[in-house]
Amino acid sequence: MSNGKKEELSNYDLSAGDKIRIKTSSEEVREGFFIPSAKQDGDIVLKLESGYNIGLKEENIEKLEVIERKKQGKEDVGKNKDFKYSKDAKNVLILHTGGTIASRVSYEEGGVKPGFSVEDLKEIYPEIFETANISSEIISQMLSEDMEPSHWKKISEKVFENLEDFDGIIISHGTDTMQYTASALSFMIKNISKPVVLVGSQRSSDRPSSDSFLNLKAAVKFIEEGIPGVFVCMHGSSDDEIVFVHRGTRVRKMHTSRRDAFKSIRSEPFAEIDIEKDKLVLNGEIQKTEDETELLNDLDEEVGFLKVVPGMKKKDLEKLEGCNGLIIEGTGLGHLPVNSFDEHTKHHEKILGKLEEICEDTVVCMTSQCINGRVNLDVYDSGVKIKDAGVVSGRSMLPGTAYVKLMWALGNSDTLEESKDLLLKNVAGEFIEREDYDVFR
Repeated sequence: MSNGKKEELSNYDLSAGDKIRIKTSSEEVREGFFIPSAKQDGDIVLKLESGYNIGLKEENIEKLEVIERKKQGKEDVGKNKDFKYSKDAKNVLILHTGGTIASRVSYEEGGVKPGFSVEDLKEIYPEIFETANISSEIISQMLSEDMEPSHWKKISEKVFENLEDFDGIIISHGTDTMQYTASALSFMIKNISKPVVLVGSQRSSDRPSSDSFLNLKAAVKFIEEGIPGVFVCMHGSSDDEIVFVHRGTRVRKMHTSRRDAFKSIRSEPFAEIDIEKDKLVLNGEIQKTEDETELLNDLDEEVGFLKVVPGMKKKDLEKLEGCNGLIIEGTGLGHLPVNSFDEHTKHHEKILGKLEEICEDTVVCMTSQCINGRVNLDVYDSGVKIKDAGVVSGRSMLPGTAYVKLMWALGNSDTLEESKDLLLKNVAGEFIEREDYDVFR
């Protein structure tokens, strides 16, 4: 493109978020939203409707067309609606922690950033205000990779102090570490009497393919059932048909970007919700208690995590000396290299020796890298050696759940033996006694 053509482009007076169509010299046609600050020398950068950014060389642009100018200010969605209190509707509190569900596309910066105010919720999701009495409070505005165990404590305190006043609580949360927060709340709030549902989205509400609305609406419907516990509510398929509700201690994010990224591991989803048909199918067992709800949110954050890989050395364990707890994500039934049978494996004896030393004053728990199945340290010789060294079996606990639970068990015990007993007690459905064959597929 000549300098004259570049000057002609300036006549379009493009603003951040303008939707434009570009035809290149190779006859390629691209549509997207203009991102000025992401513009590099010689490039025009667009955010495609898929959510990805693309750069096009100005010299290859043959034609540019403005499809739609970005509206200035907030859109009028939901404004002037009269959300009146209904004595027949459930009272639901939404606690915001951030994440994609509480994010919008920033065309100025070329990405997605947190930024919903309480008022934004009514503008973007007006329908949920028609089925429930919604209250809203912001705890934080962060992406979930920035979440710390201290934030779990803050969230648990906010949930605990509001349980009596609401029929259920929704927590908007980023998807990357949502399973950890769900596990933490499951342990921290004992004898929970109301539904607490974590909701996220893989795609921000600005995108046509956003999953945020359906997930949030399904969470409200699930709260109407009044089932106590901590749950995660996310898409159950890649389309907009089914939403799954997962028990907080048995769920894992299984895909980086698909809308149905979350799966219940070693069990069926706790519930399935069809919003269009207004239908809820319950698969899990309801656990109700008449005991008083307690907040037990002390944590010992001095817990290490080791993933076993071929070629690991004694020094890999040495790095974790000094921790009060250690989760090992072992191979298969719960193994790490402890057998020495030739010159290449002689150092395995040192690994076993170091493991024995660590177990003297550290709670060490073995989990498995396998998605399905359970740990069993009694099948092979290596498992028996690991067990004799002092490692306890995490049985069917997910590695991430075990990591959180060990922090909690250490924080709410006076001795290592008490911590082990609490770690191996089924507190919030983290253990399953029998794995259904049909869930492995």
